[in-house]
Amino acid sequence: MFWRIRVLAFYFTLSMFAVIMAVFLWLPVYFLNLGYNVRYRIAEIFSRIFIFLAKLLCGIKYQVTGIDKLPQDGKPYIVLANHQSFWENLFMQLIIPKHSWVLKKELFDMPVFGWGLRMLNPVAIDRSNSRSVLQILTEGQKKIEQGLHLIMFPEGGTVKIDRNVKFKPSAAKLAINANVPIVLIAHNSGVFWPKGFWFRKPGLISIRILEVISTKKYQDHDVRTLTDYIEERINKEKEILVRLAETNQ
Repeated sequence: MFWRIRVLAFYFTLSMFAVIMAVFLWLPVYFLNLGYNVRYRIAEIFSRIFIFLAKLLCGIKYQVTGIDKLPQDGKPYIVLANHQSFWENLFMQLIIPKHSWVLKKELFDMPVFGWGLRMLNPVAIDRSNSRSVLQILTEGQKKIEQGLHLIMFPEGGTVKIDRNVKFKPSAAKLAINANVPIVLIAHNSGVFWPKGFWFRKPGLISIRILEVISTKKYQDHDVRTLTDYIEERINKEKEILVRLAETNQ
C-alpha cells in the first residue's frame, strides 16, 4: 500500500510540474513560434524533472556504463535500444545530445505531455499503417539532415523483460540510407517499471552503451544481416542485465 502511495505521489508531483511548464513555458513558445532549440531545451528540463522525481519519490535510480563510447565528432547517429517502459523515452535526453525520436502516434494523446511532445515534431507513426516504414525512412532522413541524432526502438513497442521479439529492419535501413553510425544500448528498466501505470519496485536501472557500429563496419552487410546482428547484441545484453537486477533484489 505504501509503495502505491509513493507512485501516486510521483505522478501527482510530475503532473503539477507539467501543468506549470505548459502554462509558463510551452504556451509562450507556441504563441511566439520559437524554434526547435528552445522547444528541445524545455523538453530536456521536463525529462530531468521526471528522472529526478522517479529517484526521489520511488527510488528508481540508474547507472550508465560505456558513456565514453558515444561519438564526439558532433555528427548525427542513430541510437537503437530495447524498449521496456516509458522511463527510457525520457532518460535518453540525459545522455544523448540534441535528438529526435521515432515513436508511436498514440503518445500525442497523453494529457499535457502529448501536447509538448507534438510541438517537438518527432517522427510519429501509426503502426497499423502499411506506409509507416516509408514515413520512418523519409522523415528520419530529414531529421538526420537537420543535424539531429535519432532515437529508435527497433522492437516496435514495449516488450516484457522475459520476452524477445523480432527487430524491425527500418532502423538498419535508415542508417544505411543516411550513412550514419549506429549506437547500441541495452537496459533493464522493465524490472522496476514494466509497461503500464504502476512502477514495480525501487532499484537500480542499468544502462549499457554496447558499441558504435561505424558506417565502415556495416557497409558490407545487407539490411537483414545488420538487423539480426543488432537484435542479437541488444537482446543478449538485455537478458544479462535483467538477470543481474532480479538476482540482486
